[in-house]
Amino acid sequence: MFRPMSSAKGCVIVMYKIGLIGDRDTIMGFRALGLDTYEVITREDTTEALQRVMKDDYALIFMTERTYALVPDLLREFRERSLPVINIIPDNRGNLGLGMKRMRSMVEKAVGADILFKEEGK
Repeated sequence: MFRPMSSAKGCVIVMYKIGLIGDRDTIMGFRALGLDTYEVITREDTTEALQRVMKDDYALIFMTERTYALVPDLLREFRERSLPVINIIPDNRGNLGLGMKRMRSMVEKAVGADILFKEEGK
């Protein structure tokens, strides 16, 4: 799952990649930053992109909320894997709240309570 490289002193350096799966308008800025980008429109495109990144050396995959909404069932299959971490982000059209909802769920699972997002007075 990783590509080891040796340094001059014989240490192994692990080189992972960062990618983004989303619509054309959103991925363009990330492409300019040097991230690997996967432009998707349909569920089939998204499924193919996910399968591709799962087989490669990715540590972190950003996925737009609208893209995530196409394949939430498929992403459940990958939750047991340590890498890549899939992070849900808003696209250029705005926030749907899916990323925060997923983060809340992960925090609750990890610590047993909603410590980050609980509302005052409840």
